[in-house]
Amino acid sequence: MLFVAVVLVALTTAAVLGRVDGSMAQATTTMSHVPLPEDALTHADLEGMRFDTAARGYRMSQVDAVIDRLRRELSDVDDELGRVTGRAAEPQPAEPEAG
Repeated sequence: MLFVAVVLVALTTAAVLGRVDGSMAQATTTMSHVPLPEDALTHADLEGMRFDTAARGYRMSQVDAVIDRLRRELSDVDDELGRVTGRAAEPQPAEPEAG
């Protein structure tokens, strides 16, 4: 009888927690960073940007990826502005790679 009672309690607990249907719960993470979308950026994308913190500040890989993306977007905007105004965009000096 004790065995049956333990099994019933275990099944009831599993049903309440949603583990009986055979599916697995979504994986959880402590990282809150959501990468930028692939399409054109909006002000809301940048306003909502959050980086995960690491032992000595923000995660450098996340920050570097966002800065690279913003550099490409700004370069595209400069090229488009130069095309629209009828002049070639002035070449920007290359920045040395950090790291």
